[in-house]
Amino acid sequence: MSRPANAAGFLIHSAVHKARPDVTAACHTHSPAGKAYSAFARPLEMLNQDVTYFYGAAQAVYKEFGGVVFSAEEGERLAAALGPCGKGMILRNHGLLTVGSTVDEAAYMYTLMERSCEVQLLVDAAAANGIPKVYVPEEAAKYTFEMASDPEALYWEFQPDLEYEEAMSGGAHKA
Repeated sequence: MSRPANAAGFLIHSAVHKARPDVTAACHTHSPAGKAYSAFARPLEMLNQDVTYFYGAAQAVYKEFGGVVFSAEEGERLAAALGPCGKGMILRNHGLLTVGSTVDEAAYMYTLMERSCEVQLLVDAAAANGIPKVYVPEEAAKYTFEMASDPEALYWEFQPDLEYEEAMSGGAHKA
């Protein structure tokens, strides 16, 4: 209450919540690997088991960038790009956005997408030096997504991170 609301954040998040009643939480920051990878405006490749949580329509790419979001229409276009079942989106020249039916799910998906962008950049660098990529087979990516990326599983995936942060803060966040 001591600071004004972030107008761009409000326009993005409110549009997502309007378009997706199943979304309880959305995470969006301008993280290092997310910003770097967003410059390519392309989806993450299925390079390992973890990134398969973004298999198929679970990930989106917003390929437009018109600067900071200060119009409701821009927020609506972002929400439309996420689609009806997207869990994560790469915003060209901007960063990452993830959603979930719980705060824990959205947060886990965010950290997973950030780490997946970092891995993608490392793999792309190695491939540029002639090392061929080996992708997760389509059937395995689909299977892993279907078996491991439901909201409850993703909620529980975040719990060790949350417990670690709580232990490291000594409960300071509760003061």
